Amino acid sequence: MRIPVLTYHASQISGNAYETNDTLALQADLRRITERGFAIWSLHRLISTWLDDRACLEGRRIVALTCDDGTDFDFHDLPHPAFGMQRSVMSVLGEFSAAHPRAQPSLNITSFVVASPEARARLDRSCLAGRGWWNDAWWKEAAASGLMDIGNHSWDHHHDALPGEIEPGARRGTFRTIATQGLADYEIRQAAAYLSSRSPNRGTELFAYPYGEANPYLVYEYFPRHARDLGIVAAFTGDAGYLSEWSNRWSVPRFIFRRDWSSGEGLDRILERAATRD
Repeated sequence: MRIPVLTYHASQISGNAYETNDTLALQADLRRITERGFAIWSLHRLISTWLDDRACLEGRRIVALTCDDGTDFDFHDLPHPAFGMQRSVMSVLGEFSAAHPRAQPSLNITSFVVASPEARARLDRSCLAGRGWWNDAWWKEAAASGLMDIGNHSWDHHHDALPGEIEPGARRGTFRTIATQGLADYEIRQAAAYLSSRSPNRGTELFAYPYGEANPYLVYEYFPRHARDLGIVAAFTGDAGYLSEWSNRWSVPRFIFRRDWSSGEGLDRILERAATRD
């Protein structure tokens, strides 16, 4: 069993070509995935099935889609200051579904969002265009559409553009320093509570590590011990690789656009490997 989880960042826009625009790449990839005979499942459905009966996934051509950070580019069409009007992830999914209504009946993407309103406001000014494009007002509508689930990407991404340390020595700009229960509760439990109150949906059962970085404490202690009361069933890294029968539910790998593929041919190689049985 090899099932790829593909990851995009809709706010990564450095042009209007496949290799420079994650959402344009997603638009092309939806067609390519479908043409290669792969079914797109929601990440929640995939993980739930994998946890319940891994054998039933053997030999299946399945792909799951995710996007990280949860900027407004996930849901709203926006006028990029350098590259013009950009179609959102939601628009791309909706247009594909309307044009090919029977091609991908389970079409869905999980948007892993930064929970803290204060952190998003600061990051909007320091990392985006400073136009108020990092909100949560769209989360409920996105989840209700069936095309997008809203997942947990931590409280504030432990981002180095934010001031102060949560605990002494736990430097920002990496998630590997989240290695105590206090830090983990701040980043994961606090985000889980906010998401459950703001946008209850099946995606809140999934966590994606900021920067794609797990550590032994989170994988082998924190999540196994606290997952039930957190309401989280699996966590995803940024390590390139496939979901397999041997994957650890607290460090499931994902392929990331630009790093792991930046062309249709690159995606073909990922899909071909997924379809190969050896």
